[in-house]
Amino acid sequence: MGQKLVSFYNQAESIGGLKARMRLAMISGIPSNKAESEPDSPDNISKLQNALAEIQKEFK
Repeated sequence: MGQKLVSFYNQAESIGGLKARMRLAMISGIPSNKAESEPDSPDNISKLQNALAEIQKEFK
């Protein structure tokens, strides 16, 4: 459960470290400590994909 969600946090960290991980949680509404236990549902994946796209713009 949550393997895809956790991978979004790993990607965010590689983009901008802890600050990007915190921003991902704020934008998506899914905290990193909940990402492992949340299901990889299409809705959750969509939230994190959109949030990660926003982070990529912010951390250029």
